[in-house]
Amino acid sequence: MKAEMFESLTPGQAEKLLESLRMGIPPAGFVEEFTVGRKEEAKWLDSHLIDDESYSLLLKANYGAGKTHLLQLIREKALQKRLGVSILALDAKSDIRFNRMDQMFGAILRNIQIPLPDGTQGNLEQMLDLLTETAEKARTDNNAPSYEFWAKVTNNWRWDYSEELDSPPLYVAFRAWASTDSDETRHMIVDWLKFPFNYRNHRKELYRTLVERLRRHFRDPRSDWQFYRDKSLTFSPDLDYKSCWTALEDIHRMLVASGITGMAILFDEFEDVLTNLNNINYQEDAFWNLFRFMSGDRFTGKTFFAVTPAFTEKCKARLMEKDHWDFDYSQFDRLPAFSMSPLKARDLHELALRIVLVHEIAYNYECSASVIEIMNQSVVTEARSVVQDRARQAIRRAVQVLDGALE
Repeated sequence: MKAEMFESLTPGQAEKLLESLRMGIPPAGFVEEFTVGRKEEAKWLDSHLIDDESYSLLLKANYGAGKTHLLQLIREKALQKRLGVSILALDAKSDIRFNRMDQMFGAILRNIQIPLPDGTQGNLEQMLDLLTETAEKARTDNNAPSYEFWAKVTNNWRWDYSEELDSPPLYVAFRAWASTDSDETRHMIVDWLKFPFNYRNHRKELYRTLVERLRRHFRDPRSDWQFYRDKSLTFSPDLDYKSCWTALEDIHRMLVASGITGMAILFDEFEDVLTNLNNINYQEDAFWNLFRFMSGDRFTGKTFFAVTPAFTEKCKARLMEKDHWDFDYSQFDRLPAFSMSPLKARDLHELALRIVLVHEIAYNYECSASVIEIMNQSVVTEARSVVQDRARQAIRRAVQVLDGALE
């Protein structure tokens, strides 16, 4: 047992960890400490967070076999390596449909986390602050590494247009954020970016608040009709949601120019594109978005998709079932994939012993050998189980035995 990995835990912190473990969920912030087995797999995935190259991967495993756990591990490691990270579970019933890039773009920004200079993590608002501060620092230091980038973004800080950003609505949002400290205005900016689909019919309101009222801060000569014509105030569905794709890539590039290593997006419950998107045309759009992410052409960050082993075959079968024979099925076969190996019994035992350490810290006692033996027998039973989520069940069972013995 590696007691040193938990030596800084207080009893209160340990109790909070147990709240997650009682549900069979790896505790946030301690995913690596509760990751057992798959060491080579974790090391291999870890290596792809280091380089600067675009990278995408399907993570294949059965339901309950640890896909979410592995995504959480990637998230923690990405933040440690100073990547911005967004992890989200698809849910077409809750308006997070993978065929709708405006919904995906908003969900990514609602869940974005970036590493801040003080070692903490920041949300969308703090990300916009960081980008603004970096641009301002570059203005006063033309020897800054990112000086040329920010000079092009801001047109030498005149803010009339941008030679560097490809998404007009994102530029309007970022410029307005950098031009005001009004809570009301900033709230609108954040709400627009998080829920862009709610603002398609609010162009005038966006123009008045983010352009007209802030004109004293920049030299943009365009009139309102030019903003409407150029679609600078909407993340529209035109051209396969090009404005959303370009905005996502612009954010990635601005983060890199601000000292962040890059951006990683993690998609959980990706099987949702098959189970909750009932319209075959929507499903086909979702498949094309998957290919676009995987190609690295539209987004040059890193993306990981949690799927079941039969996912690609199910996708092809669904298209054939609906007579979509002209679809390029070979694209599914070219998707890079990584199959997770199942945890072995000894891995589950190691995991249970780590739970013992946390339980002892939480309740200030020393677990007896007899209780550990009972717990081990319970884990053996779960390890022999054929249920898909046996690892989760083993975690829950271990905590139940320890809770029962303590009572």
